[in-house]
Amino acid sequence: MVLSPFVDLVPMLICADVQASVRFYCDVLGFEVVDRMDDVGATGFASLRNGPAQIMLASPTYIPRAPRVEGRYPQSAYYFYVEEVDALRRAVVEAGWPATECVDRFYGLREFEVIDPEGHVLLFGQDIGPVSPSPPPSSSATPP
Repeated sequence: MVLSPFVDLVPMLICADVQASVRFYCDVLGFEVVDRMDDVGATGFASLRNGPAQIMLASPTYIPRAPRVEGRYPQSAYYFYVEEVDALRRAVVEAGWPATECVDRFYGLREFEVIDPEGHVLLFGQDIGPVSPSPPPSSSATPP
């Protein structure tokens, strides 16, 4: 069977308080509201965009059976590719939101992590190209 190519993938994050999450994503991360239904589910629904990146925020009752597991919704990490990761991290911290430090990873991305108001793990990464391995420690001993 041959399937047609997928067009896009937009994560839907389940949020106990959609309105607080809308404020976080818009005020802290610069998203814009594309569509909003404040009267559905317990606290509404919103579709947000920042450039080509999109997310949907939905109340637990907007879709059937969205239980929390150990106080969080079923776990996934959401990875956002950005152009200026250090500037974004500074803006997040200046907005009063905790964030990990930026780290250069062996796979060629510089990234940091944020936990949104509902406990969703958000990673932000910038392509920095190949990372060269650390040089071996120099030996202070001289050959005989």
